[in-house]
Amino acid sequence: MQATPESWKVKALSDQHTHMVFDAQGIWPQVGDPVALGISHPCTTFDKWRWMAIIEDDGRISGAISTHF
Repeated sequence: MQATPESWKVKALSDQHTHMVFDAQGIWPQVGDPVALGISHPCTTFDKWRWMAIIEDDGRISGAISTHF
């Protein structure tokens, strides 16, 4: 997995959304690019999703867990 370009910045957060800004002359994310984010509060994630992928340090998906909230 590649490192995030320095020019990518989080401008705002709202519920499950991240609003980002990018350098107009720099690299932009493309459709299909993987994006990894952390969760700010587990209740929001467990309430919205019935399963979550287990992702290894190298970006490989190695399984899934069911959520019961």
